[in-house]
Amino acid sequence: MFGRLSSLLCCGLTLLAVSCENDSPDNRLALTGRWELTKGFRNKRETGTLGGTYFLFREDGKMQTNLPIGPEEPMDFTLSKNEIRQKSTPPVRYQIQNLSDSMLVLSFELRGMQFEMHFRKANAVSPDAPQPVTEQNDSVVPPQAPPPSDTLQE
Repeated sequence: MFGRLSSLLCCGLTLLAVSCENDSPDNRLALTGRWELTKGFRNKRETGTLGGTYFLFREDGKMQTNLPIGPEEPMDFTLSKNEIRQKSTPPVRYQIQNLSDSMLVLSFELRGMQFEMHFRKANAVSPDAPQPVTEQNDSVVPPQAPPPSDTLQE
C-alpha cells in the first residue's frame, strides 16, 4: 500500500513540475530581437498580403508587431513552451513551429483562417553604433539593406 501511494505521489509531483515549467531562458533569449517576414501563408497557400510584417521581442517582456491585429506599439507578452501570448485586446496566441538563432516560424488563427509566417532574424544594429564614413566628403552613408531574397505572391 505504501509503495503504491509513494509511486502515485512521485508521478503526481513529476507531472506538476512539468506542467509548471514556463519558458526556458534559451527560448526567450533566442526569441529576443527583430524578426522580418520571408514567407507568409494563409490557409496553407502562400500569400503576399503579409509582406513587410515584422515582430520585435524585447528582453523586458514587451513585443511589437505591425500585423493589423492591434496597435503597432509595445505590449506585454508571455512565452510558455511553444506559445507566445500577446497581451492585447483581444489577446492573440501564436504557436512557435520552429525557433533557432536565425529563423522563426509562427502560426496562428484569425477569423477562421490559418496563418503561418516564416521570419529571419534581422541584423542587430544599435542606434548608437557608428555609421560608416566615406573618403570623398566625410559624409555619413547609411548602410544599404540587402534586396529581398524572395517575393511573396498570392
